[in-house]
Amino acid sequence: MKSSHHFISRFRCIWILVTIRILLPLSQFYPQQRSRISVRFENERRTDSISAYREGDILYASLEELAYLINVKTLYNAQNKKLVLRVGSCEIKTTAWNPFILVDETIYQIPLPAIELEGEIFVPLALFLEAVGSLLPAELHFQPDDALIRIRNFKYNITGLEIEEIDNGSLIRFITTKNFNVSDVATSKSRGSFYVTIYGGTFDTTYFATEAMGIVNRIKPYQFENSVQVTFFLNQEVTDPKVYVNEEEIIISLRNTEDISPALISSTQEERSRWLIDRVIIDPGHGGRDPGAVGQSGLTEKEVNLNIAKRLKTLLEENLGIEVFLTREDNDTLPTLRERTQFANAHQGKLFISIHCNSNRSKSVHGFSTWVLGPAKSQAALEIAEKENSVVQMYESDEALDEYENSIHILNAINQSSNLNESLDLAEMTLSCLKEKTKLSQYGNGIYQAGFLVLVGAAMPRILVETAFISNEYEERLLRTRQFQYQVAEALYESIKQFKEMYEQGIR
Repeated sequence: MKSSHHFISRFRCIWILVTIRILLPLSQFYPQQRSRISVRFENERRTDSISAYREGDILYASLEELAYLINVKTLYNAQNKKLVLRVGSCEIKTTAWNPFILVDETIYQIPLPAIELEGEIFVPLALFLEAVGSLLPAELHFQPDDALIRIRNFKYNITGLEIEEIDNGSLIRFITTKNFNVSDVATSKSRGSFYVTIYGGTFDTTYFATEAMGIVNRIKPYQFENSVQVTFFLNQEVTDPKVYVNEEEIIISLRNTEDISPALISSTQEERSRWLIDRVIIDPGHGGRDPGAVGQSGLTEKEVNLNIAKRLKTLLEENLGIEVFLTREDNDTLPTLRERTQFANAHQGKLFISIHCNSNRSKSVHGFSTWVLGPAKSQAALEIAEKENSVVQMYESDEALDEYENSIHILNAINQSSNLNESLDLAEMTLSCLKEKTKLSQYGNGIYQAGFLVLVGAAMPRILVETAFISNEYEERLLRTRQFQYQVAEALYESIKQFKEMYEQGIR
């Protein structure tokens, strides 16, 4: 009964508004007094203004002009008199003569409708901001008596990404609310991909599902604590990029190699062929006198890790023809953490996968997760890294231990990681495949960063996989079975296959 009453009330409201719209002369319904609303950017000490109309105490503001000032993209449908604001991953739809604002699938109702004046949509500003102001990418404080909007604290300083096709290449344009310097922008190329890092940048990663264009096949964004990183997957080779910084935009010019000599192109193709994913290093964690975590029934992590690794090796060799090396072939061997990465580099691996089982003091904690090299951002991540790193005390010399414990050494290795974006891609694919194959849920956010020593020094994309919690009674029973071990191996195989297919685009 309550929902029926709500529907009838909403219908009556719409019916009354439509009746008023039809019966009243246009000149009486439209706000009469043309006005402007001042805009003050408090963080930047600059001012602007937007078009407005006043009807009594109500100020109607141009929604398109307001969106422009806060770097929000708009799409106007003149036929339906509808204006769409694209904010991050959501769309805010406002229609003339309609008191309802649609945000994705959620409906907000305001007492007065938006109106159309001279081909523009104007909204009763105070009511509009009260309904959906929290969704906008900046804090907007409206003072009706002063006809003033105060804007401060933009949530993101990178609000748009555009790709423009040009002769012999593409232009990548980042729209910003902050004036960056050229020194804030770093670029690099590897394996048919182009990477852009903007230090001090912040953005909504879900907003950057930009359509591919020109030489760009696909885009993958990441937000880190102090920087933004975007991977551009390319469909052809490019020359050295040029970076230009203008007011509120960063422009990067990518040129293809059409004008380069055939000899140089041939040399480049030979160089790129070196990056085919044709050799994988699998690291079964722990071993020898280090059993790793031990389950309640006595199951040891080292034996589970090795069983999964051997099954994964078989799948890769038989189905993809990939050359696979294990850092240990039996449960009696205990390579040091340094030896594992040295082994990977000596065998010129293209990927490094370290396989582990997780453990927690709380027996109820469960799920799988993937890890890449980086600074731990939570206490839980720090504790897991410390647990996995503690093995160095069993076999390393005092000098080597001192080097490992030197935080500068680890942070330098993290900062010099040229494979972080690729590692993140592989980690994300692994999460998806583990969920599909094992039907388990992921632990927390799924992808984590931490200072795992076993990942330090491997000159290739590398991840550490925590397949399940051996400390959880249910998941320990699963880990003991050959069926579950094979499911995990199949998930890892599928993620490597997907990674190989994606990164080899344009190489062959």
